[in-house]
Amino acid sequence: MMTNQPQIIHRIVSLAILASTLLLSGCSEQQAASPPTMPPPTPVRVAQAMKQPIQQSVTLVGSVEPWKRSVVASEIEGLVRTFPAKEGRYVEEGQVLAQLRTETLEIQFDSAIASFKEAKARYQQAKKDLDRIQHLFQKELVTQKESDEAVAEEQALRERLAQLKTEIQQVRDQHNKSTVAAPFSGWIIEERTEVGQWVEAGGPIVELVDLSHVQVEVPLPERFIPYVRIDDPVSAFFDGLPGSIVQGTIFSVIAQADRNSRTFPVKIKLPNPDLLIKSGMVVRTTLHVGKPHEGVVVPKDALVLRGGQEFIFSVSDGHTQQIPIVSLVHSDENVEIQGNIQEGQLVVIAGNERLRSGQPVRILLDPEEVGTH
Repeated sequence: MMTNQPQIIHRIVSLAILASTLLLSGCSEQQAASPPTMPPPTPVRVAQAMKQPIQQSVTLVGSVEPWKRSVVASEIEGLVRTFPAKEGRYVEEGQVLAQLRTETLEIQFDSAIASFKEAKARYQQAKKDLDRIQHLFQKELVTQKESDEAVAEEQALRERLAQLKTEIQQVRDQHNKSTVAAPFSGWIIEERTEVGQWVEAGGPIVELVDLSHVQVEVPLPERFIPYVRIDDPVSAFFDGLPGSIVQGTIFSVIAQADRNSRTFPVKIKLPNPDLLIKSGMVVRTTLHVGKPHEGVVVPKDALVLRGGQEFIFSVSDGHTQQIPIVSLVHSDENVEIQGNIQEGQLVVIAGNERLRSGQPVRILLDPEEVGTH
């Protein structure tokens, strides 16, 4: 038993050395496999905070109405002989919409002309007789009564001649009114008669709208009323005309509010030279309200909303800083903000969805690079 003790001790020492070697080897492998403690910089795009004049705006939805809308009527009664007006067509001012039957008027006109010629001949004869009788009266060859009768005859025929002139003018006017013409250039949106139909005086012929300009009525909340004026500029956007922006002006602010909504009707005039804007189109108008002031603005993409709070990330020395802000006035692609940020400071506008304060970042120049990382 004593002779084997050195061997046992030797084996124990060998096993201990082997275990120590394996333990040290495993620790070295774990240390070699440990990831780096600092993450790589996050790629982001940035923009500068700017100070610029700001004016609050409000966007209101309305519907397009024609600048003019008229139910064109006949001034006289008559039978429709021709009706060239067609629904959906564009007509110029003065273009014929309908023609009424005129035979009766032509007969009346011929009769009035004949009566006028007869009265004119009688008047000329009465005038000659008056001159002759007055000459004889001066020589006391005719009585006062004969002289007075000649004067009365001449005056009566003169009045009759004037009356017949008026009748001729009336018949001519009636004849002219038998042609119904467009009072202004526009679109025919509804036919109100047809060939062969009897039209009463004042009876409708067509409904016509003028779209060379259009008007829009929008409901303006009463808190903005003190800030709008006649001729203020307005920008208009149309759902049916994507990408088009029309610049117009306010031409009327109605001084009576809607009792239910407490909004005031504001009417806007928009040019329509290409006639692309149609009546009834939905339009979104942007009106400037409030007094202009200077403020710090950043692109809207710089805003981050988490946990019900708004903030932005600024970049300095390659690291981010999370800054709580309050967004104020939105205008176009920018927004006025209030917070601890100065003009010229860099703010993250792309790649800020998962940023944290103090995180290292790498500023990219190409917008497409942000989405590839």
